[in-house]
This record gives sequence, C-alpha cells and structure tokens, in this order.
Amino acid sequence: MGRFVRWLIVPLLLVFTAGSLIPFIESDTWWIRYLDYPRLQLAILLAVLIVLHLVLGGLRRITNWIVTVLAGLALATHAYYLYPYVLPVEKPVKSIASCPQESRLKLLIANVKKANQDSKTLFEILRDADPDLFLVMETDAWWDRQLDGINDRLPHRAQYIPRQAESYGMHLLSRYSLSDTQIRFRFDEHTPAINTQVRLPSGGTIDFHGLHPRPPLYWSQSTLLRDAELLATALEIRNNDRPVIAAGDFNTTAWESVFRRTLRIGNLLDPRVGRGLYPTYDAHNPVIAWPLDHVIFQHGIGLVRFERMPEFGSDHYPVFAELCHRPELADRQATPALNNDDLDQAKATIERAKVQEQPAEK
Repeated sequence: MGRFVRWLIVPLLLVFTAGSLIPFIESDTWWIRYLDYPRLQLAILLAVLIVLHLVLGGLRRITNWIVTVLAGLALATHAYYLYPYVLPVEKPVKSIASCPQESRLKLLIANVKKANQDSKTLFEILRDADPDLFLVMETDAWWDRQLDGINDRLPHRAQYIPRQAESYGMHLLSRYSLSDTQIRFRFDEHTPAINTQVRLPSGGTIDFHGLHPRPPLYWSQSTLLRDAELLATALEIRNNDRPVIAAGDFNTTAWESVFRRTLRIGNLLDPRVGRGLYPTYDAHNPVIAWPLDHVIFQHGIGLVRFERMPEFGSDHYPVFAELCHRPELADRQATPALNNDDLDQAKATIERAKVQEQPAEK
C-alpha cells in the first residue's frame, strides 16, 4: 500500500506543480488564467503531498528529489501571493475607530445571479446593513421591480436594465444625491459600468465606479476584456482630484497580476491586506473559496468596517464596507508603488481589447 501511495504521489506532485507555475505565463488565455484562482487550494494540496512524500520515504531516487524540490518552489510561489491575506501583516488601510456621521459612507455590493429571485433574504441583509450605497449586479427587469420597493430608503438611482439575455444588468441605489452619472460600455455593448459622484452630508464628494467585467470562460472567452476594464478604470482615476471608490464583482482574485496592477496604477488600497481572504465565491461550494468581489479605494478614505455578509441564494456573498472620507489620511496610508512597465502594459491591454470581437456569454 505504501509503495502504491508513493507511486501515486509523484505524478500528482507534477500535475499540481505544473498547475501552479503555468500562471506565470503572460497570457489572457482562459485556461491559463483559470489557474490563478485556486492558489490556496493548490497550496494546501502541495503541502499535504510533500509531507506524505517525506513521511513515506519517497526520496530514495534522484528524480523524486527533483520533483519534490520543484513542488516546494511551487508552494513557495503560492505563499508569496497569499501571505498578505493569510498572515497578520501590516495593514496599508488604517482602521478608523470613529468617523463623523456626515463623513461616513456605508456600501453594500451584491451579485444577485440572474437565476436567483430570493429578494426577501437580500432585503433582510440590506435592512441590517443599512447602507448609504447599494450596488447590485446581474440584475434584470424582475430585480428592477423588486428594487423599487426600497426607493424610500435609497431614493437616488443609476441603473442599466438589459434587454438582451447575454447582457449584465446593474443598479446603484443611494441615500445621497448622485451627479454626473454615466452608464458606460467601454469594450462591449453588454457589460455596463456605473460612474458617478456621491455627495456626502459633510459636503465632500467621492467618485464611485461600479464594475462587473466578464470572467474567463472555457473555450470562448479570454480575460482580455476583464483586464482592460479594470486597467482603463485605473488609468482614468490615477490623477483624480476627488477620492475614488471602485467596487463590484471584478471576476479576479486579490492576488492576480491584473488586480495588483490596477491597485498600483489607480493609487488604490485593498482592505483585505492584513485582514484576511474574505472569499465571496462560490457561496454554495466551500471548496471553491475565492475573493472575487471587491471594495477598493484611494488613500483619502479610511476603513471603519469590512465584512462578508450572509448568503442569499446567489453564488456570490455580498460585501459590506463602512468607509470614512478623511483626506488627511493620505499621509498615513501608502498605496503600492508603480512598476516600471505598468502603464505600458495597461495601455497595450486596452488597445488589444478595443479590436477584439464581442465574446460569448458565460
């Protein structure tokens, strides 16, 4: 039995090692980028297999030593990407113990999933969270009618209701007035983004970007349009006069290269760093635990609270963030430094996205 297990471990180590190293290939091909998602799962599998290999005496051949060393290197790469979210590292986003009510902004985001119609549970979460901004994604005409029922609580609205099955819907409901609102379709006619200015009771104004780019889809959909959407937003807000919040289902994990580049270019902060993974997908499968739904913001904004909310029938958990408009925090919160090639890579991605044909629906 021990010999059989040792025989099985080596090919498994090779497979998981290859799956760990392939994402280093600079490509937006769907299956390569899919391997970015399960870094935590691959790290756990590699760690268990390496320990078993050592315990069962599987290092008697030089080839097995080589395989084990490669697996160890693969495990180290996962540790490098994951440690900001699993270890108590220094938090770039400072926790704010108190914030004047007029400077506070409570934000709830939820991907409702098209087939889900459990509005009752979602509205219970909404009631408990009592947000000032509520971003709802994958909405349709049915969800539009349900959301009409909370107009008294959140009277200001920006929305896109899709007429075609392949389109994404998006609603933004607000307690505070919105201005200069745009529903934008940067790279295809089915994927909206909401850009608006939120006027706080303090008199301060925050630029809000609600995003839901498309994920990689097997055989037919690369990550090019997703990456271009995130990077185009980052370039647009890089030298913004007002502080910016970007939120939504980004369909990218917090450790993927495009997400990290978005933070660097846009001078944005990720509240997950030093606080935990807060996985938001898949709400129905604990084995698939990925942080795909994000609230990121520039350094003039502080964090009071950040939570993953209960599930409500969608495949995504909602995310709640209580933020504080504090311009003086800019001197205390350091955004990640720009890499030499970030701007060139972002512009190249955007140019390629402009000429790509409309991808198939997921």
